[in-house]
Order: sequence, then structure tokens, then C-alpha cells
Amino acid sequence: MIALQIDFVAGQFHANPWDRGTNEGEIEWPPSPWRLLRAIVAGWDRSGAGEQETLLRVLDTFSEAPTYNLPIAASGHTRHYVPLEGVKNATPERTLMLDSFIALERGREHGTQAFVIWRGVELDSEERRLLDRCCAAISHLGRSESWCQVSVADAVPRAQDRYRVDQASRENGEGPIVRRLAPGPSLRGIGLLRALQEPTVDTRRARRTMPLGTAWIEYRLPPDFGWAGEQALQRDSHHSVFPPTILRFAIDPETGVLPPITNGITVAEKMRQAAIKRHSAVSGSPASKRLAGKCEDGSDRREGHDHPFFLPLDLRDRGVVDGLDVWLPAGCTHDEFRALTSISDIWDNVILAGRLAVTYLGRVEPVCASQWSTVTPVILDRFPKRRGAGGAVLVDAPAEQLRRALERRSLPASKIDIWSRRRTIAHRLGGHTRLDAFRRARIGERTVHPVVGATITFDRPVAGPIVVGRLAHFGLGQFRPA
Repeated sequence: MIALQIDFVAGQFHANPWDRGTNEGEIEWPPSPWRLLRAIVAGWDRSGAGEQETLLRVLDTFSEAPTYNLPIAASGHTRHYVPLEGVKNATPERTLMLDSFIALERGREHGTQAFVIWRGVELDSEERRLLDRCCAAISHLGRSESWCQVSVADAVPRAQDRYRVDQASRENGEGPIVRRLAPGPSLRGIGLLRALQEPTVDTRRARRTMPLGTAWIEYRLPPDFGWAGEQALQRDSHHSVFPPTILRFAIDPETGVLPPITNGITVAEKMRQAAIKRHSAVSGSPASKRLAGKCEDGSDRREGHDHPFFLPLDLRDRGVVDGLDVWLPAGCTHDEFRALTSISDIWDNVILAGRLAVTYLGRVEPVCASQWSTVTPVILDRFPKRRGAGGAVLVDAPAEQLRRALERRSLPASKIDIWSRRRTIAHRLGGHTRLDAFRRARIGERTVHPVVGATITFDRPVAGPIVVGRLAHFGLGQFRPA
């Protein structure tokens, strides 16, 4: 056995996976075999090079996929608005950059030490001496903030509060699967050294997504890997461990202006897409049926409202979307919570005209009131129709459809006042929005259903949110206390 001991001096590891952008917030933990080999080659070059044949033997030995012995870790990130050279609207341009990292426990024995292990591998004295020299010249792993000291270890700690990470093909379990870049089976000798020395910019210029001869290796992480202590107590990720809750997010434009509230359905749809993508990235498996609003067979849910509502908000009442609530009427699992709260931005170039930064603010308490008024129009399921002599009978009247929708939510209303067609949604800071000005179809849909506004009165105070009608899960049909 041969092992490398990596002691992260500052207690942090900064690096994003090879196939992920910096601002995606992903962290390459554990470090990929390819990153480790590049660090060894960089240390060899800094220490004066020489003994190339010995180095090639060491690299060939380390080309096999290793296992990892890792300390307790939690993920975090900081945000930096970096100035650009240009000026837009008389203000200097800036761009958002995320610095995602792994935080390690510096106060615990071996708390900042990670071990990379190659079992069944031995080095002769010449190879061991060269490897020691290469490791002594390594000052960081990943980004330059990841200060570390690397050495060849003769023993690996066996503490219970550490994680063993192995290839998914050799490790059974229910933990998420991550893939890491490693040398392919045919990449050995001088070809491996040249591939490791190739600058990343040259790979990009050659229009390759990864170095020649490399391959992906899948590792299985423990189910509670990276969780806080109280989360690790809950091993079952298939049942809700959070009660019904409302998660609030702030929406900020990275470029341009905030979208009008009339385009709120697109904001909600893009937030849902980001949540599904993040859930798959966090859990290593397809998004849960409840988060995606799907039945077990993959079809859309037509009955029941236990899946999330994505509710765009005009928090300052200016007629724009500056916030968003994710209402989870049936609660959520740890993976769903982590996926939602880790969303950093949403993007749409056609309707939203750019990228919107998303910041998780926290949970909010539901509001209670006995009278509620429209804040986004209710989309009716059916078109009202006139029947009988002279159209005396109105079938599927708006008030009738609204009452049925409330009863399905166990909210019997004592009075429903349907607004006139000329009435608009007034904003406290001035201005009005027509009911028919709202976008009322999802991306790719063409059918436009009728809209109405209403004021609903209950016999007793009722806890919100109150959202009904078609596309209620995307923020249309919202009511607020009158």
C-alpha cells in the first residue's frame, strides 16, 4: 500500500470539477485522480525535474483509481462582484463570481487531513525518494487558496468519524455517485506525462472537453456525506423530514432590470428547472417525483397539491418580480431542501432577457386573514358558456369554478366577489396592471385560458398561501390579505 497524506493548512479546499463552471457552485471533493497526478508533475517540475524515467514509473503506478479516506466536511461559498473594464448606464460593469469550497474541522485530530490510497502498490527506494521530492514542492491543490502540505504516508487513521470513498463498482450503498477525471487505461508512459503537462487553455483551443486519453471514474459517497450533524441523523431520504414550509428567495438582475410581474410564470418555471437540475446534482439521481410534479409513471400530476408551488413575488409592490416563495405544502426531504437552497441563479435569454441571481433568505411564516384579494390573475380551467333560451344560464361561471377549486383545498368560501373586466391590480407605489396582461402559458404552450380577479371572504381567518386555478404551481392565481 502507498498513500498520500494531504493536510489542508487553512482548513479549506477550493476546486470545481473538470466539467463544471466556476459559478455552478460544484466542488470537486474528493479531488480527482487527474488533479492529484497533475499536482505531482507540477511538484516534479518545481523541484528541478530530472529522473524522468523514474517519474514515468511513479505515474504509471498511480494511474489506477485510488480510494479515499476523508475527514468530516461541509460545503460553503462566498460571492464576489468583480469589476469589468466596461461602463454601462454610467456605472462600472461588474460580474458575479462564486467561490465554492469545502470546509474542514481544524480543531479535530486529523480533521484537515485527507488520504489518497493505492492498495496493492509498492514503490522502490528510488521511486519513493522522487515522490517525496515532488510532494514537498506542492503548495496548493486546486485553486491557490487551497494551501496544503502533501507527504507520503505510512499509515492511515481508522477513526469512526471519517469517510471511506471507493469506486461505485466496488462500493454498494445508497449514497450519491460523483464522477472524477482519471487517466484512461491506454494512457501510460510518456504520453501520460505529456497529457498531464498540457495547459488547460490548449485543451480548450483544440475544442476538446477533456484531455486526450482520459476517462471518467464514478465514486459512491456515503449517504450523509457533507451533511450537518443533525441531518446525518436522518438516513431516510425518501420521506419528508421538514414540515410544510415556505422558503423565500430574493431575485436580483445580474444585467439589465428585474422582469415585470406579468412574466412571473417564466421566473417560476425557470426556478423549477433549476431546482430539478440541482437535485440531480446534489443527490446523484433523477429528481424526486414530488419536486418535479410527476406521478410514478412520469406523467404530470393532475390531482393533489403536495408538490411545490413556485410563487413569484412583488415584495416592494413596484410591478416587478423581486422575490420568490417556494411553498412546500407536504414538506420536503433533505435532498430537496439542499437542492432548493443551493440555487444561485436562473437564466432565460428570450423572456427574462438574461441571468437573474437567486439568494436564499430563509423560511417565512404563513399569513392568516379572513379576506383575500387577487395579486396575480386566476386562470380558469374551463371557458364560461351561455346555455338556454337567450343565454340565460351561465355554465362554468368564474365564481363557480373558483368555489370548486377552493373546496378541493378544503377552503369553503362564504363569499366570492368576481372583479369586473376593467378592474386592475393596483400597486402601492403607483401604477396598475391589467389582468389580461399577464403571461398565462408555460414555455412552448399556446392555449390561452380566460383570467379573472376576485376577492374571497371566509367565515374565519385562513392561513395562506392561497393559490388556485390553472398554473397555480407557477404563481398564477395568487391571493394576498385584503
